Amino acid sequence: MLFIIIWAITGNITLAIPCAALGAYLLVSGGLLVHRDFLCITGTVKEIVTTGIRKRPKYLLLETEEGIIQLPASQKPFPVGSSVTLYLATNTPVYEQDGIFKIFSYLALEFAAPPKKKIDEPGKL
Repeated sequence: MLFIIIWAITGNITLAIPCAALGAYLLVSGGLLVHRDFLCITGTVKEIVTTGIRKRPKYLLLETEEGIIQLPASQKPFPVGSSVTLYLATNTPVYEQDGIFKIFSYLALEFAAPPKKKIDEPGKL
């Protein structure tokens, strides 16, 4: 779309070709992301390891049924004890060191939805 707009405004196709290349790249990478097979792993944040001086988050330790997983942390890490869902591509390399599974890239990490409470379940309202 941007290709056509720039071509119509400037009348010069050489300025519009980079927009067409960028659009084609985004369409192909988006299509590959939609058709990718992935895994969902749910766990809780066990620990947030920070750097020495600036105390920036370095990596997260997730506790799952399969074991402990180490992930690189983002700028806003999840709080300790929160339940999260990890999305991995099926071909993501996983390394094991001292009983901890290390993953260096992942598709997404989000808060896991808490289990819904049944209406018929006795308890406090």
